[in-house]
Amino acid sequence: MVHKAPAKAKANRPIDARQATESALEYFYSLFSNKLRPLSDPSLEEIEKSRDGRFWLVTLGFSTPRPKNPRIPEFLQVPMRKLKVFKVDATSGRVLSMKIPEDE
Repeated sequence: MVHKAPAKAKANRPIDARQATESALEYFYSLFSNKLRPLSDPSLEEIEKSRDGRFWLVTLGFSTPRPKNPRIPEFLQVPMRKLKVFKVDATSGRVLSMKIPEDE
């Protein structure tokens, strides 16, 4: 996957959903690309603008290996799907926070 530069707002114009997603993905890769636990299949799960319009809330999903269980056949040991929510400033495109969704 090609890593792009962070989304930049032009002359204080709000960024759009695509730019917010690019910022969140770049931030995600900067945090997790060289970790010991391999992550795979990142995908956009959800994006919405906050009620006050100041932020984009970008939810990214990814797969991570499940701990091995010798009592379960290898072919049934599928990866776990995890979610992260990124709060992106709608003006600057800067990622302000990352958290686990409340319902996970």
